[in-house]
Amino acid sequence: MKNQLVVAHRGASGLAPENTMAAHLVAFRAGAHMIETDVQETEDGKLVCIHDFDVDRTTNGSGAIAELSYREIRELDAGDGENIPSLEEVLDYTRGKLKLNIELKVTDIEKKVLDLVKKRKMIPDVMISSFLHGTLVSTRNLDTEVSTAVLVTKLRDDMISYVNELEANALNPNHKTISPILVNDAHSNNVLIFPWTVNDSSRMKVLYSMGVDGIITDFPDVAIKILQETST
Repeated sequence: MKNQLVVAHRGASGLAPENTMAAHLVAFRAGAHMIETDVQETEDGKLVCIHDFDVDRTTNGSGAIAELSYREIRELDAGDGENIPSLEEVLDYTRGKLKLNIELKVTDIEKKVLDLVKKRKMIPDVMISSFLHGTLVSTRNLDTEVSTAVLVTKLRDDMISYVNELEANALNPNHKTISPILVNDAHSNNVLIFPWTVNDSSRMKVLYSMGVDGIITDFPDVAIKILQETST
């Protein structure tokens, strides 16, 4: 399989505080091809990169993202003195260096996200993913050139047909659901496969051998080594 990717989950989140600029730097230095980051909106309309709907687990603060201002969020320590970055910061960092998988955690931010991406002429290097599949449709309606990915925990019986119905480009499933049949079905229907979140080296090897288009992992350094081994 050509051009198989290593996608750094929330940056190199197994090696640095998740979704921080430090995690993205570590991922880049490890040789990752793409960064995956989560996007939400603050109380005053700023797009920030954080997974949970509140700041309690990943920072020294507390409260819901949607109820905190950008200034309040920026004052928090997200680990090792790192801040919660804005989407703009992450886009500016990855531009020209890495591809970016932006996971939309909430609805009604699609246009804001695309405006920031378009401003930097990064549409070819960005994929929009979400468990909220309606937001993928909204994204496609705003710009048919942007790549989208359907995130799922469990597979539907008609999974690949469903992805095609959404006019999405990729399926990002739980890695435990992956089989050679699914991969072949996806590729036969022009759908890419990026399983998450794969941290076991032996499992990485199996998935790359199956022909997945990339894996999403907390440890991009390990995945790079496995990819090099399976490519030789």
